[in-house]
Amino acid sequence: MVRETHADSNLASWLNDKYIPVRLEGRSHVELAQKWNVRGVPTTLILSPQEQELHRIDGFQPADTYLTELKKVR
Repeated sequence: MVRETHADSNLASWLNDKYIPVRLEGRSHVELAQKWNVRGVPTTLILSPQEQELHRIDGFQPADTYLTELKKVR
């Protein structure tokens, strides 16, 4: 997703304007992957400032589909 979806300039601009994006490699952060019940990659979690899960996107998504999913939360 990094090379295809996240590289889309429209998506990146919108994402950086509306969210604080953080990318983690699950193998390097096993405790967090377990805490959030991440079972596959890629997994996108939208969290509130209080660490409440607001939305989850499982699997690869093309940029337009990914943006549609993100907009459901805003």
